[in-house]
Amino acid sequence: MDNKQKEKLISMKMGKQLLSLLAAGLTVASANACLVQIRVACPNDTTTSGIRVSLGSLGDAYTDSLGIATFTVSSFGNYTVCVDPASLPAGATLKPLCQKVNVQDLAPPVVNFVLGGDFCGTPPTPGPCWLTGGGQVYKGKGVGNFSFGGVVYPGCSPNAADGGNWNVVDHNTGLHFQGQAIIVDSCSGVPTSSPKVNVNIIDFHGTGIISGIGGNELNTMPVSFVARAVDNHDGGAGSDLLFVSVTDASNNVVLQIGNSAADAAVISTGNLQIHTSSCGK
Repeated sequence: MDNKQKEKLISMKMGKQLLSLLAAGLTVASANACLVQIRVACPNDTTTSGIRVSLGSLGDAYTDSLGIATFTVSSFGNYTVCVDPASLPAGATLKPLCQKVNVQDLAPPVVNFVLGGDFCGTPPTPGPCWLTGGGQVYKGKGVGNFSFGGVVYPGCSPNAADGGNWNVVDHNTGLHFQGQAIIVDSCSGVPTSSPKVNVNIIDFHGTGIISGIGGNELNTMPVSFVARAVDNHDGGAGSDLLFVSVTDASNNVVLQIGNSAADAAVISTGNLQIHTSSCGK
C-alpha cells in the first residue's frame, strides 16, 4: 500500500467514525461521546498495523499503519486498555500489556503503549513533523482549567482526517472546542530523543467549532484557531508547553490557553509528543 492509499484509508476510517455518531442523531458534545485513541509504537516511533487492542466491554480494534487504534466512547468513566501480545510483530516486546484511562471529559488523551525489542531497530529519517497529545493545563486540586487531546497531521499527512483533530475543554466556562480542519505551519526547535526527532516545536492553525457543555447553552458556532505545542520531555507534565487561541467570526477570542506562542502554558498532566515517522516519504 503506497502513502496516498494509506492517507485515504486513515481519512475514511476516522470520517466513518464521526459520521456514525451523526447518523445516530448525536453530537460529540451532547452525547458525551468522544474518540479515544490508542497508539502502540517504539521509542524511536517505529510501528506497524494489525496490533489488536481491547477497551473493556467495547471490544477490539486494530492499529492502522500509524500504530493508532480508535474507539468511540459514549460515557465518561474509567476504562482498561489492553494490547494482545499475540498480535505484536516479530521481535517486539511490551510491558505492561494493560493501562487504565480515565475519560472524564470530551478531550481524552492519546493512550501510548511503548514497544521494545529488536523490532524497534533504527529511527526513521527526520523530516517534517506531526503531533499526538493529551492532558490538562492549570491544574490544582481536582480537574484542571483546561483539558486537551488529539492528533495533528496523522502520520505526517495533511490529508488524513483533514489534518487531524484537536479538542480543548474549558471547564471554567463550559466550552468544548473541536479543531476539525488543521494545517501545520512549521516544525522547528531542537532535537529530542524519545522518539528521536530533529525538532520539538509544531505550529499549526485551522478551523473548527465550539459549543457549550455542562450547563452552558451556547449554540455550536464556527471558529478559527492558532496553536503551538512544544515537546520538551517524554512524559511532558511540568515541561511541555501548549498555546491555543480560538476566535469567532468577529475575531473575538472565545477560548485561550497561554498568553502567546512565545509565552505558552506549561501542561500540568499528560504529554505532547512530536513525531517524524512517515515524513518525507
